[in-house]
Amino acid sequence: MVQPNVTQAPARAQDERHDQIRRVALEYGQAVGIIDALRIQAWSDDGLTLPQLRLLWTLRDDDGLPVGALAEEMGVNPSTITGHVDRLVRQGLVRREEDASDRRIVRNYLTEEGMAVVGVMRRVAGEYVSNILKRLDDAQLSRLERALADLNRAAAEARHAEL
Repeated sequence: MVQPNVTQAPARAQDERHDQIRRVALEYGQAVGIIDALRIQAWSDDGLTLPQLRLLWTLRDDDGLPVGALAEEMGVNPSTITGHVDRLVRQGLVRREEDASDRRIVRNYLTEEGMAVVGVMRRVAGEYVSNILKRLDDAQLSRLERALADLNRAAAEARHAEL
């Protein structure tokens, strides 16, 4: 009987893990794509790009952020955010205000119209995803809930490790 080479086992396990990560990444990409149809509809209905939608959603969660904080939150360059904010201000979806305690800081806020756009998108997306999730049985839904919580924790750890 031939004894397995001990050094081959870790390499094989590493290859299997790499393959699994690739498969999970593909599944994740497909899952994220579930709401692409809604995004495309929002782009055509409201004339918004995906980065602009993300910016609006970020302000909905944390209204009043300055450009630097928005850029950090979205993982892009501040000059990129400035261009998007400029367009959203022209569309009446975002307004800028000087910070009362430090006039060098300009804060960005959703306007009522901006809040309405984000509210509609969240409602439509929530209904769409809920309709999909209703098709899972209790065990599947519990597994997905745990897996998504794990994914969000890992993403938060990765963001903090990059800082």
